[in-house]
Amino acid sequence: MFKTIFKLLVVVLIAGGGGLYYVWQQAIKVPDDYRKEAAGGRLETPAPPLQPNQITARAAVTKQKIVAPIEQAKVGQKIDIKLSDRDLNNLVIAKLATAQPNKQLPTGVKGVQTNIKDGKIHIGALVNLGQLATSGRSVSQTAALTKLTDRLTFLKDRDVFIGIVGKPIVDGSKVKFSEDTEIQVGGMNLTIAQLAGNLGVSSAKIQQMIDLQLQQKNFKIDRVNLGNNGLSIEGAKK
Repeated sequence: MFKTIFKLLVVVLIAGGGGLYYVWQQAIKVPDDYRKEAAGGRLETPAPPLQPNQITARAAVTKQKIVAPIEQAKVGQKIDIKLSDRDLNNLVIAKLATAQPNKQLPTGVKGVQTNIKDGKIHIGALVNLGQLATSGRSVSQTAALTKLTDRLTFLKDRDVFIGIVGKPIVDGSKVKFSEDTEIQVGGMNLTIAQLAGNLGVSSAKIQQMIDLQLQQKNFKIDRVNLGNNGLSIEGAKK
């Protein structure tokens, strides 16, 4: 998921049209809902940062909510798994941390928030480009981030909002975001197909990067239902 965020920043902020003033105005926008969550102290990155064992423990609790009903069921039995938006946030944070050598959230990724509303999943975070550039990424990524902030100097010490807004669908026995899912950078939005085209990769590759990892080998998913602050996954044990 970090690679998606990184490449998206490069594509939208360097390749995007409209001039530097337009890019500046759009890049520094933060959605009102995210601001309200931050003001209310409800973001999932407290200070000091979550430790690897805390991230792992939270993700394990969520995964157990998925695994336990399946293990307790008989083959063919119908199952309804319920997860809260907090559960999904645990999985998002764990996925971001898994790719890091220290198994923590990357330095510069702040305020991860996941909400379920209006029939869609909303995932958002603030990303500080200056901190990312010094967080021990690969040489090529560090160089590209430096190039980005050198060109767009107004972003060097700013937090940029990165978000995903989409509806989960069932494809075979997997849960994935629908094709019209939007990837946000500040006030700029791209669909999965548009982002894939700009990056020169397949939509399936983008889907893999933002996968919520809700599927299980011994569970056939039939449908996903979204409600206020939560979702249910209906299916049967295989």
